Amino acid sequence: MPSASHDQIEPREIAPGYSSRFTDWGGITVAFEKAHAGQDASAMVKGLPGDRCQAPHWGFLFSGKIVVHFDDRTETIEGGQAYYIPPGHAIEFLEDSEALEFTPTAALERTFAAIRRNSAAADH
Repeated sequence: MPSASHDQIEPREIAPGYSSRFTDWGGITVAFEKAHAGQDASAMVKGLPGDRCQAPHWGFLFSGKIVVHFDDRTETIEGGQAYYIPPGHAIEFLEDSEALEFTPTAALERTFAAIRRNSAAADH
């Protein structure tokens, strides 16, 4: 069974200006995520259904505060909480945040493809 600390997983660039420490373990992506207060990831997922991330995420927020927007509600996750975020969401970071997250790799790759497309379009 694989194991790794934050420092053992190399940062990988997903699109210019957005990188993460993530790796695939048997079809599940394990990611150490960091985001800054005020960061709004919604522009990165434009073009996906509802312009929202369609990947489910399970994780633990070590520090910070995030708001997850759905069509019919919003949910707040604070440091020290474990979470499940179902598909169809947009995330807003109210505070600098650090998390460990688990996501099915195939679903996450579809999200990454949208992020790359949107990053390329912004560069032109």
